[in-house]
Amino acid sequence: MSGSNEWGLMKIALSAAVPLRIMELRDKPIAEILDPERLNSIQATFDEVREAVLFGGKGCAEGFNAVADAIARLAFMPGGVDFMGMHFEEGSGAG
Repeated sequence: MSGSNEWGLMKIALSAAVPLRIMELRDKPIAEILDPERLNSIQATFDEVREAVLFGGKGCAEGFNAVADAIARLAFMPGGVDFMGMHFEEGSGAG
């Protein structure tokens, strides 16, 4: 992703994907949502395909899902999380 149009598309996709992921996680215990091993696994996935997330190519979808999952999990932290000018917080109608 290089131009502002692509970043706009990324924001649109995240504004849909993150709240859906938050809904999937909502019934899980917070210890599971913020499990360090799971968070490390998400980071490792993103590390492997981060270029594809930014510029497209093989691994783009997997990387995007890792980003959305990480943001959704961080939305359970007090105060939520800001990303790309958007605020995500569990219970706030995120986005």
